[in-house]
Amino acid sequence: MHSSAGNGEHLPRDGFMSGEWAVAPSRNLLVRGEEEVHVEPRVMDVLVYLAGRAGQVVSKDDLMGRLWQDRCVTDDVLTVTIYALRKALGDDARRPRYIETVSRRGYRWIAAVDQIRPPAPASRAEATPPEARAPHRNVWTTTVAAVVLAVLVAGAVWTVTTTRRSRHLPSPEAREAYLKGRYFLDQRSIQGWRPALEQFERAVALDARDPAAHAGLADTYSTMSDFGVASAAEMRPRVMTAVQHALALDPQSAEGQEALGRAQFLFDWNFPAAEHSLEQAIALDPDYMPAHQAMAWLKSARGDYGGAVAAAQRALHLDPVNTARYTELAWVLALSGRHNEASREIDRALQLNPRSVETRLMKGWVNELAGQPDAAFAAYREALRIGGAPEPALERLDGVYRAEGLAGYYRAGLNRRDDGNMPISDTLRAQFYVRAGQLDRALDSLERAYQKRESALAWVNVEPTFNALRPDARFQRIAERVGGRY
Repeated sequence: MHSSAGNGEHLPRDGFMSGEWAVAPSRNLLVRGEEEVHVEPRVMDVLVYLAGRAGQVVSKDDLMGRLWQDRCVTDDVLTVTIYALRKALGDDARRPRYIETVSRRGYRWIAAVDQIRPPAPASRAEATPPEARAPHRNVWTTTVAAVVLAVLVAGAVWTVTTTRRSRHLPSPEAREAYLKGRYFLDQRSIQGWRPALEQFERAVALDARDPAAHAGLADTYSTMSDFGVASAAEMRPRVMTAVQHALALDPQSAEGQEALGRAQFLFDWNFPAAEHSLEQAIALDPDYMPAHQAMAWLKSARGDYGGAVAAAQRALHLDPVNTARYTELAWVLALSGRHNEASREIDRALQLNPRSVETRLMKGWVNELAGQPDAAFAAYREALRIGGAPEPALERLDGVYRAEGLAGYYRAGLNRRDDGNMPISDTLRAQFYVRAGQLDRALDSLERAYQKRESALAWVNVEPTFNALRPDARFQRIAERVGGRY
């Protein structure tokens, strides 16, 4: 009954077993215990093609040629389809149990494949005493196979419906738009939110029943508030509407629970509720990176630096080719005073993208916290250069730094930003005022930030820049109001 690796060239369309899953290709259905997962036809085609060549490396060109034939599609469509298949199977690309990525060659199905055949007609063999029959029969596989055959023959749904978990899988085109949205959102830059918003809106338009697409919209609105490009008052209703859509479609959506937790944290400063939602998201999908990212932010804002670092490390493990994961880990390390470790993570990020403005800015901030003003200014200057600042402007800035140090650099920066060309939150403006030595103006900015309920204010109790303000009663009132729901 078990097919050896590579021998299953033509698997039956009525069903087969692989790993923990019973596969019914004719119904685009995967069954595991009481769980049913319906997949797109193209996703099932890829599963059947790979499983039918179990143990063999199947090239991307082979897959594209056999399954998409003469259609004009890019490699991205295959990548998205493989992603959807892994998600359906609960597989992990870094620790695969079903689909192994073979670098520069293609994919290999590594799970055992068992063909399901109807039981043979009654014969004299049935009279053989049980103790004389083959002793190595796989009882579990036989039982599941019998149940699947019963489902297929009867054309019925899975017989146990009280606890069935059915996950929605969008079309490859909708999934591609969603993944592009996540890519742009993960740039963690002011420039990234606009294309992210466009892609998530496209994903919703292509498949309005996908909870992940609505959750992506919610996360984008949260990011727009966090970066100060839109007000919390404007963004919070949009966030909650998108979250409600996601959770109405699937209350057990990890994406929806994560988006809810992020909103509870950034907009409501309700840390316990946010942590509960994020824990639910992680329990539903331990490999969902944004949930670990948001958990790192939440724990850092609560001063739980050990938990924050662990969450950021998990996010980096799940997404090791994104510079944002390294800078986020560096950030929580620096908040906890581990400046040398933070610098190492920044260097790793710069190996991936030496021209990242955001990473250079993070390098400057870490060096500044570590008491290295010259190294901090050098990093800030390099970020401005990479960002397109003309050489005469950089030379003027050099003169300001030589004369006034970092305080002069920040005063010059505040003057530039006051022209209204670059959006900046009042919380960040307050940090600049502190660094420029203008503490009264910093407090005024923080009070405005509180009135606006700016998302970035969630870190007011741990941000090292505000240490100079902590003895002030005005600051203490703001910090207590924000941290009152820890």
